[in-house]
Order: sequence, then structure tokens, then C-alpha cells
Amino acid sequence: MEIRYVGGALRSAQDFGARERSTAIERMAELETLKEVIDEQISSLAKALSAAAERAELRDSQLSRSDLAVLAAKISERLFGLGYEFAKVAHDAETPDTEDPEWLARAKQATDFVNGRAGNPFAQLTQEQLSLIAYDEGGVFTVNERKAAAMETSRRYCEWSVYICSKISAEQQASGSSAQGLQEILSYYRSLPAIEEARFGNYEVMITMQLNSSEIEWPEFNVSLIDMIATEWGGDQDRLTDNLEVGNEPSSS
Repeated sequence: MEIRYVGGALRSAQDFGARERSTAIERMAELETLKEVIDEQISSLAKALSAAAERAELRDSQLSRSDLAVLAAKISERLFGLGYEFAKVAHDAETPDTEDPEWLARAKQATDFVNGRAGNPFAQLTQEQLSLIAYDEGGVFTVNERKAAAMETSRRYCEWSVYICSKISAEQQASGSSAQGLQEILSYYRSLPAIEEARFGNYEVMITMQLNSSEIEWPEFNVSLIDMIATEWGGDQDRLTDNLEVGNEPSSS
């Protein structure tokens, strides 16, 4: 009887082990299925941005600041220059190389946006994400997607420019100094993605010289800042310069 009892216990242990292994295998299968579902739920835009971020990191590691500035200027010309206008029919007809309905709809909205027929599909993205799309040379995004992203960047920069000009004007009137505003400009430019920061050239030198020198008059600084703004994304800046008249304080509204 003692031997039969041991044998039964061994069989029970073996059966328990088999059930445990079966349960573990089933759990692994469930986790794999869950992973596949999660992967499917990740948006096509998130995947495209992730790939673009890898390309941007490689580009930024290989190009100097001056090289990045040259590339940025070429891309700006491609998106806003005469070349874009000459090929506009082709750009408007371009579609992404995908069957993803979400991506196709977003690309169509981008085309509608640049033609004034819809809102910007990238209006809610971060500045870094906008930069990834606008400057990506991987051929993943359509020209109009890149232009829409660049236009949103331009819109935000216009708003910030009006804000910072107004702040510096108020600071000068209150204290005769513009140090805080200039420091904020430095911080803003340094926070930009590398290729966007490169577009401003040696802005640190210009602003640092202003910080270390006697205070300049508002109209002179206004002209200087507008000159910097004027080098930005093409015709979109017309809306800003309508509000920033040289020698006058800009409205903060």
C-alpha cells in the first residue's frame, strides 16, 4: 500500500506539471496575440514618426551645423519655392505608398490644407514631430504632408515672434533692459531640433553681443528680429510682417 501511494503521488505530480506547462504555453500564446493586437493599434503616424526619428538622428550625427543649415534651406525652397509651384499638380496628386486608410486620409487632408480647403492634420503634433515630418528625406511622407507640417511650424513661430517682441518692448519700457527677453530667445532657439536651430546661424553670437553691450533701442532690435523671421518658411511670413511694422510695438493679441 505504501508503494501504491508513492506511485499515485508521482503520477499526480506529473499530471500537475503537465497542466502547468500547458497553462504556461496557453498564456504565452495569449501574450503573443495581445502583442499583435497592440502593434495593430499603434497608429501608422506613430510608426512613421519613429522611423523618421531614426533617420533624423543619423542625419544630425553626420552633418555639421552649417551643413544642416544648407539642407534646411534646400528643403524650404523645395516646399515653398518656385520648384514646388511648377510641380504643384504632381504634388497635389501624390499619395503615400501605403494601403492604410488612416494615412491616405491624412495625406489627402494635408493636400486640402495647403490648398485652403481643410484644417491642418498635424496641428496637434509637437514641434519635434513636426520637424521630423517636414525635414524627412526618406520618401515616406508626401510633399504636401511635409509642407503642412512646415506651415504649422511657421504658424507657431510667427505667434512666438509676436509674443517675444511684445515682451521685450514691455520689458524695455518698464526697466530699460531687454535681458530677460533676450535670454528667453536663446532658450527658445536652443530647444529647437538641431536642423531648425541650424537655420538661425550664429544667433548665439548676435544675442550674446546684445546682452553684453549697452541696451539697443526697440526699433533697431525690431528690425533685427524681423530680418531673422524673414528667412523662415517662405510666404507664410507675410501674415506675420503684416502685424509687425518696423519701429512699432507689435500687438500681443
